[in-house]
Amino acid sequence: MKVVISVGGRFHAIQLAEQLDKLGYLEKIITTKSWYVKGILPSRKFTSILAPEYLGMIARMIPALRHRGYYSYIKDNLFDALARKYIPPCDIFHAWGNYALISMPYARKYHAKVIIERGSTHPHFQDEILREECKRFTINIEKAHPQIIEKGLKEIELADRVIIPSEFVRRSFLVHGVPKEKLALIPYGINPSHFQQIEKSDDVFRVLFVGNISVQKGVHYLLAAWKKAKLNHAELVFAGHIEDEMKPILARYEGMFRFAGHVKHEELYTLYSDASVFVLPSLQEGSALVTYEAMACGLPLLVSENTGSIARDAVDGFIIPVRSSDAIAEKLTWYSENEEKARSMGQQGKAYVQEFTWQRYASQVVQVYKQVIGTRVN
Repeated sequence: MKVVISVGGRFHAIQLAEQLDKLGYLEKIITTKSWYVKGILPSRKFTSILAPEYLGMIARMIPALRHRGYYSYIKDNLFDALARKYIPPCDIFHAWGNYALISMPYARKYHAKVIIERGSTHPHFQDEILREECKRFTINIEKAHPQIIEKGLKEIELADRVIIPSEFVRRSFLVHGVPKEKLALIPYGINPSHFQQIEKSDDVFRVLFVGNISVQKGVHYLLAAWKKAKLNHAELVFAGHIEDEMKPILARYEGMFRFAGHVKHEELYTLYSDASVFVLPSLQEGSALVTYEAMACGLPLLVSENTGSIARDAVDGFIIPVRSSDAIAEKLTWYSENEEKARSMGQQGKAYVQEFTWQRYASQVVQVYKQVIGTRVN
């Protein structure tokens, strides 16, 4: 079985490519992120296409283009158009969503089965909830270009199978009419050796957020909850990139949080280990990898039901309603008053997440490949 991966970025495609190469199935990965695969794969196993990333970033620097979704419109379509030229004969063409519509017919020429991986909710669900939030708070954020939404929908329609990461995502696809037989739910993985828990350096009750500091991640609800909770001997820490729409919102809470900036991925374990609770109240996610990482470092979670987390409610942490600063404040207060129980929940999560390795993820993906190879292409 020969597998070609096509992805205009990094995502977790690199981890999948590495595992497939070990299993002897990887024919090639086509990506814009060559620096991630160098040293992991031999040069004959990857093709790098750099132009889409750079041209997309130029569009992103122009506010009018960024807010109308031209970053992904340019990057995704250009990558797709160029990638089609580098598809070798294969049995499986596994492409990430929005990068495949132009390429798919070229893979079909080899009678390849097409797998689309969607790392987030159904395109319509994602667009609707973000537009609702913009209207509620009178803000303007980067949205998907309408053509990219339609492209993603067409890819889903034409694919032999669509891989998704969580039950939350599955529900968003079903409610928008995607047949359940087309969906394969496979949670992500983690390399446990990269996220070892070390001893906490102090007794401060520290609440940690890691990721894009954005409206989509529900940061504004966390800030409102933090102000409401008024916890003693406590600290709120943000690590990640601040999206433009969040800057005026953050300014209203100046002095109430600490910004750790960008932290290298290989150093995140120190940030996780020095926290008491990990919070991610997203409006929509596929299955945020930072939640797996935080669990591996022994942190109990506080996540919205729209985060797609593998955490078990009231076991590894708490799963709360989306858009609820009251629920966030209530659970943060509980954690601060029950630190011993919180640590126990974190240790249960730490043990549980060890099952979710990239080897397990790849093994389940391979099972999907084998299933579709045995299925007639329409």
